[in-house]
Amino acid sequence: MQARVSIIVPTYNRARLVVRAIDSALAQTYVNLDVVVVDDGSTDDTWSVLQAYRADPRIRLIRLDRNRGVTAAKNAGLAAIEGGTSYAGILDSDDSLLPDAIARLVDVFEATGDRYSQVFGWCRDRLSGEPTGRMTHREGPVTYDDALTGRFNGEFWQLARRDLIADRRFDERASGAESSVWWPLLKISDGWLIGADVRTYDSSGSDRVSRIQYTRRDAAGRMWACHAALVAVGEDLRTRYPAQYGGRQAELAKWAAMAGEGAIARRASREALRYAPSRRSVSMAVLCFAPSALLRAAAGSRASLSARRLQERPQP
Repeated sequence: MQARVSIIVPTYNRARLVVRAIDSALAQTYVNLDVVVVDDGSTDDTWSVLQAYRADPRIRLIRLDRNRGVTAAKNAGLAAIEGGTSYAGILDSDDSLLPDAIARLVDVFEATGDRYSQVFGWCRDRLSGEPTGRMTHREGPVTYDDALTGRFNGEFWQLARRDLIADRRFDERASGAESSVWWPLLKISDGWLIGADVRTYDSSGSDRVSRIQYTRRDAAGRMWACHAALVAVGEDLRTRYPAQYGGRQAELAKWAAMAGEGAIARRASREALRYAPSRRSVSMAVLCFAPSALLRAAAGSRASLSARRLQERPQP
């Protein structure tokens, strides 16, 4: 009998896109799966669109009472995974899986006796066709140190062993921060990266978590994402890769300063100066005392200028 797989699809105000993600999961060549769709309090027609799937026994629909954020929606999906599930994955509601994605990943688990904590596959950007992740090899093991050092970086898609996920959850204050859950699993047991593409990644939406908005709320979410990652793996970074640890503290200081969390920003900047002294960490130490609104405005202006310059660059 096939091992059971659960796919969590968190969504918010994506009535036109969520169908693509759900249908790609239901179209898998792998049969024994269910799809947990979590509507994070949408205010558009998302919940109405989802009603069309109620007759499918593979679909479970959950609606949060208000918009609580993507990490809360992911946690609701993880909590809803039923007993007997062997592997679980999270699919963003504007992305889609290739038809044999789950079968390819499960094959590795079953061929190796669950030696690996996670099995990863490559993703391609829907518009550019370029891979969205970086790794030193096309196929092979993924270690905890690969993640800590940045050798393994960017967007991949994976299934993880449900027994290792257990009660691990994302920090609901954070925007993203998936490394706080997935990286500690690599400390328990290595992962494996297959050489095939498994997901099409849509980077075009203006509502993506990865798209920086430079609002106080956005800055706070990114601050807590940095904080969650440091809570999860910071001690290992500090003792084994102090430069990377200092760089992450500088990133925490930046977002904390923009969020108006001066105490957190100053504490993080001191750590950055101690472990990764550089012009950037010195700048962060100074900026921690600047008004947060001014920092956000300046950062937004720089980002807009860079975007205009990129658009004006002559095409080859």
